Amino acid sequence: MNSLIAFSRRNLNTIQLILVLLILSATIYSMNPRFLSVVNISNLLGQMVTLLIVALGMTIIIINGEFDISVGSLVGLTGAVMGWILVVMPAAYAIPFWQAHPVLLMVLGICTALLVGPLLAIFSGLLVTQFLIPCFIVTLGMLMIARSLTLVVTGGQPVAGIPDSLKAFGVARPLDIPIPFADASLRLPSVFLVAVLVYVVGWFLMNRMAFGRKVYAVGANPTVARLAGINTTQVKLKCFAIVGLCASIAGVLNVMRIGAVSPNSGQGLEFEVIAAVVIGGTSLMGGRGNVLGTVLGVIIIVLIRNFLNLARIDIFWQDFATGAIIMTAVILNALQRRISGATT
Repeated sequence: MNSLIAFSRRNLNTIQLILVLLILSATIYSMNPRFLSVVNISNLLGQMVTLLIVALGMTIIIINGEFDISVGSLVGLTGAVMGWILVVMPAAYAIPFWQAHPVLLMVLGICTALLVGPLLAIFSGLLVTQFLIPCFIVTLGMLMIARSLTLVVTGGQPVAGIPDSLKAFGVARPLDIPIPFADASLRLPSVFLVAVLVYVVGWFLMNRMAFGRKVYAVGANPTVARLAGINTTQVKLKCFAIVGLCASIAGVLNVMRIGAVSPNSGQGLEFEVIAAVVIGGTSLMGGRGNVLGTVLGVIIIVLIRNFLNLARIDIFWQDFATGAIIMTAVILNALQRRISGATT
């Protein structure tokens, strides 16, 4: 009995999130039975990939005591660079080598795009760590720079003509999971399977490696961590690189899934990401949080957005809902800290 109570206390936030998730799912299903259809769930899994991957990087950097609000623009810029290399460059510059080796061109486009987020995020991290500028100001500036570059690269217009093989991967559903007591199976999108792989790596990084312990230590108390021999600057820069890499991975997968590049891709994504991370129990003060909580937070955000769509509620209310969720989650987070502080 005592072990059960201790387990409940350790995982109180996760248990609360699961209960909220169950209540929310039951409520949505009672209002619209299509919610639990195999087609709708499969579509939701594909749609949540961008938010899911970026939220992982945001969780790590917030646990570290920083945050990056430029992630949405980095997603958009990544897609723009990828689209320019794969579509615009071959059309504008008829280079025989790339025309003869389309596979190498795809590799170049994807690899170059994957470098966009980490390089720009590390630059933001250097400004934060070396010049001691608040991360909010630095990443706000990077948000504007990356969004402007996205419009410059795309010319403010959608870029179509992504290679068919990449589009095929983006819409593929290679894994079927049979549903018990139902004559149907859930087809998991390939991009979702990539997101699962990214989360496995993220979980291992934060829970089974020394780097994860350093991230928590620096986020909880950077002064104590520094006195303990931890290179806090290096840890922070690595966290910025990780959140940038997550944004770029999400941007590449987003282009594959949609089959085109949108100049508005990722716009406003940072707000949903922060909402999901905070709902998942990660403290904005740093030093506390976990990957599983973030997954549950993302699912809650996606379910609410899906409910608003199924209920045919005006799209303009969706940002209202996201903002209300962020405020509620922050208030509950503060109340939990106050209660835990009073009981210790």
